[in-house]
Order: sequence, then structure tokens, then C-alpha cells
Amino acid sequence: MIFITRVPTHRNDGTPIHSDELETIKRRVWEAFGGLSIDGPGTGVWVADDGTVYDETSYILQVHCDRARYQEARELVTQIGRQLGQQAMYFEVRYFAGVDIIDISDAD
Repeated sequence: MIFITRVPTHRNDGTPIHSDELETIKRRVWEAFGGLSIDGPGTGVWVADDGTVYDETSYILQVHCDRARYQEARELVTQIGRQLGQQAMYFEVRYFAGVDIIDISDAD
């Protein structure tokens, strides 16, 4: 499977994510899964359930891994979201399960 997430350049409160923190996240991912591809930054817009519009800049992070590691991949994306103070994280899985938006406040 291939999982894709978006790593923001700023926290939801507007503070920038330092390049050292991005490098630490990249290291965590490639050490866990043996590699990654990262593209961007690019922009996107999404609307939260409460109507808040988020116009964000982010990097697209892609990882190829075995299907048996789905839960591990999802948990890693959740941890990254918490670390970066995100309300939600985009989590797309190709060749397995589709797209999921992870609500960080409810994730375990």
C-alpha cells in the first residue's frame, strides 16, 4: 500500500513549523518505514465541521509499506498531527482502504 499525508508548514494557531521539526518528522517516518517521498510545499483549503475554513500550505508525504502496517501508519500520522497542533490530518491509503480524515482530538 501507499499512504499519503500532508505535513503543514504552520500549526493551526498560525505559528510556523521550524525546518528542524520537519526534518525530525521525516526521520521518524523513514526510520519506521524504510523510506519516503516528500513534495511541495503546496496549498489546499478545507472546511471543518464547525465551518472554520483552513487555507493551508503543506508538504505531501508518501510512503510505500506492507498492508499489514496500516494501523501503524495511521497511528504515526495521528502522532504527527498531535505534535504539530493540528485539528485533523489527511490520511489517504492507496491500494488498500481509500481516504480518511483523522480527527486528532478523538484519535487513540
